[in-house]
Amino acid sequence: MRKLLLSFGCVLALSAQDSPFPKPNAHHLAMKDQAGTWIAVAKMYMEPGKPPMVSKGTETNTLVAGGLWLKSELRAEMMGQMFEGHGLFGYDTQVKAHVGTWVDCSGTWMAITKGTCAKDCKEQTSFFEGYDEAGKPSTCKEVHTQADRDHRNMVMYTKAKDGTFVRIMEIEYVRAK
Repeated sequence: MRKLLLSFGCVLALSAQDSPFPKPNAHHLAMKDQAGTWIAVAKMYMEPGKPPMVSKGTETNTLVAGGLWLKSELRAEMMGQMFEGHGLFGYDTQVKAHVGTWVDCSGTWMAITKGTCAKDCKEQTSFFEGYDEAGKPSTCKEVHTQADRDHRNMVMYTKAKDGTFVRIMEIEYVRAK
């Protein structure tokens, strides 16, 4: 009888508490404005001093797992071919950092990003290890800014031999109406 009462007490105690799952914090809530469908215009800087290659596409972002993660799907035409990319982004409360993954049809490796945010998370800076066009390891940096609910921007850089970061791509996003 004592075990039954203890078990019943545990059930009552657990049911009186909030959900055992984490609630989104300010970092997670900042992703809400990124959810939705976006028209993306990408500029890839292939060679210094030359005009960028321009591609257009659509990005669809969905909040998943109770608002803790943002699932991203990008489809575009790039270099005369269909481009497809997928990401999952969020805030890891254990490491206190913005984290994410990205895969796309341009390579067989997965980018694992880690970074910080500023300005109420309207600006995020993330780093990841990747590979350049020749298959050599490279360090990349992405800076995401959200001007308002309907406009955001991403600039990607690669680390040069001298340690500076060189812009290789920009994507301007406008919310689809």
